[in-house]
Amino acid sequence: MSKTKRNRGMTALAILLALLLAVGVAACGGGSSSSSSSAESTEAAAEPEEGGGEEGGSEAESGKHVSVAMEEILTGVSFGQELKEGAEAFAAEDGNVSLEVNGPPSTEPEVAQKQATDMLSKQPDAFGFAPFPPELWTRTAKTIWEQVGPNVLTFTERPASEKEQVSASPVQTFVGVNDREGAKQMMEKLIEVEKLPKSFTGEVILGQCVAQEAGVLAQRTEGFVEALSANLPNAKVVKFTSEVEPQANTEAWTTELAAKPNVALATGTCNQDGESLIKLKKEKGYKFILGTMELVPLTRSGIEEGLVAVNGGLSWWLEGYTAARMLTEAARGAEIPEGFVSVGLQSFTKENVAALKEMETEPAKFNAGAIEELFKNGMPETQPIEEAF
Repeated sequence: MSKTKRNRGMTALAILLALLLAVGVAACGGGSSSSSSSAESTEAAAEPEEGGGEEGGSEAESGKHVSVAMEEILTGVSFGQELKEGAEAFAAEDGNVSLEVNGPPSTEPEVAQKQATDMLSKQPDAFGFAPFPPELWTRTAKTIWEQVGPNVLTFTERPASEKEQVSASPVQTFVGVNDREGAKQMMEKLIEVEKLPKSFTGEVILGQCVAQEAGVLAQRTEGFVEALSANLPNAKVVKFTSEVEPQANTEAWTTELAAKPNVALATGTCNQDGESLIKLKKEKGYKFILGTMELVPLTRSGIEEGLVAVNGGLSWWLEGYTAARMLTEAARGAEIPEGFVSVGLQSFTKENVAALKEMETEPAKFNAGAIEELFKNGMPETQPIEEAF
């Protein structure tokens, strides 16, 4: 039962008790001083305190200083840095929230959970985390919920790897995007922009920077394959693990491309893949068609120079901002809605590359419309969490 329904039920019960007591006193022609005091006390309890109720409580708590903790998947790559910048931008805008954002420099679930536990010991008022991969976070997620719930949400990664497993998680709110759909849209746009015919038989390489069969990266690979199967059914698709650490990623792609000199199209699930492929196309003169996920410093110039046909992904800045704002408002008494809060998918080509400059240099301005839409009614509206898969 939600807090709102519970509060209304208690208020109605108190009013009913007050009326019954008043009727009893009148029927007896008055009562003892103790009975009168009891009735007056019940009536007083029935009247909501000033600023009471969910809306009044939120208003009374407006501007209250709160502490918020957020644990990222990793911070050593651009998307993690952008997400942190978005969260910190909200904290600066709010002016009265102590925000701590952590994350290991590379993908190390054990380190991330140790950081999360350390932040929990400081007793934050709200907690957001990216459980990557979710199956390794089961115990930590439960601990976070027990100590901070219900002011808890996940971002970037869902509370579970598979939609059938979500109901078993204590956390039922996810801020991010449907990664499978995002990768599918990018690949479809790439096929459209390059005017690739259904008879296309070229070799396509798909890199996945972390080897996993479920979760965000596997879902992106599924999205690529789904789009290719529907639109380029005769393409020769090769999948490989491209490594998560930037230098190792570049080395992995260097080796893979050297072994496959006739590749026609290449892409990868991670921002590291995009950065490596842009560099290698430029340095070695490769002519393969390139689509990228996530934004890296080379993305805009890569599109402008014709090295990148399509870039797809999301505004990590907006995701960080949204998660931090929801957690802050929850810490002040608002109720975090259950479900999937989508921050929206985006794609960039030569046609709209100018907008990418604003996204990079003035993210608050670029995302202003999206922020207004997300928070127009208080907390953002949600979709069923299954829609995030």
